Amino acid sequence: MSKSNGGRRAGRLLVIGGAEDPGENDGVILPRLVEMAGGRRARIVVCAATSEDRGEKAGVYGDLFRKLRVAEVIPARLAGRGEADTPELLAALERATAVFFTAGDPLRLTDCVGGSGFCERVRERLADEGLVVAGTSAGASALGDTMIIGGRDEGTVRRDDVSLAPGLGCWTNTVVDTHLNQRGRLNRLLTAFAENSRLLAIGIDENTAVEVEPGRCFTVLGEGAVIVLAGPMSHTNAPDAGDGEALALTDVRLHVLAGGYGYDLRNGRPVLRSGDAVAGPDTDAKKPSRSRALQAA
Repeated sequence: MSKSNGGRRAGRLLVIGGAEDPGENDGVILPRLVEMAGGRRARIVVCAATSEDRGEKAGVYGDLFRKLRVAEVIPARLAGRGEADTPELLAALERATAVFFTAGDPLRLTDCVGGSGFCERVRERLADEGLVVAGTSAGASALGDTMIIGGRDEGTVRRDDVSLAPGLGCWTNTVVDTHLNQRGRLNRLLTAFAENSRLLAIGIDENTAVEVEPGRCFTVLGEGAVIVLAGPMSHTNAPDAGDGEALALTDVRLHVLAGGYGYDLRNGRPVLRSGDAVAGPDTDAKKPSRSRALQAA
């Protein structure tokens, strides 16, 4: 776990593209979440506010985490605003080592959690107290500053291909889309990036995740790919194009990262499985630097 200034413990994120492995013997993602959260000492809040069938989803993930032998599963079946700030849930958050947001509708999540004391405390504990924050599908999309709440799969890059809203802000300066290649959503990611290229746009396949040390780096795990769109973009017609017109984007950097590869968030460069940072296309041939933060990948 990384250290922040003053000896504070910075937490980590696990951002999952959906349809993750179902359990201990069949995959790596959920077992990795449990490991990050403390193994058999893990205490996980399962927040199912994103789904109409929140009771069922909280139960399914509760059973999976119990099979992975965590110390405690705390279900949070949130049906509306205000339920995130009950004394019982806030007390559970204080003893938790991880918070996990399930799949469903990201707007349900922000409606229930956004602006709450629960959300503020999650961000504080992520920054300073080593909390692990994870989400899958809609729960992953909601972790960024900006979230994708809808759009056309397999469309052209047009403004009406995607709908955006503010996210929970656990992963700053990012927008995340999930089920990326399985549902043909690269157009949505490109459109979101065209509308605000300050953001790092990250698309994650199913049964694939990124483990993030905020402000430092992330590492890919799972069986699929992660696509990263980064600037500096030299031009887009997004401010002038109509909703149904095709968008132009020039000089966008696109990286496709497989399991074990990473991305250095500080210098905006991919990192190989060996831990060597990839030299940029505009640099002279230089010996790649080692990225110590990714050696454990």
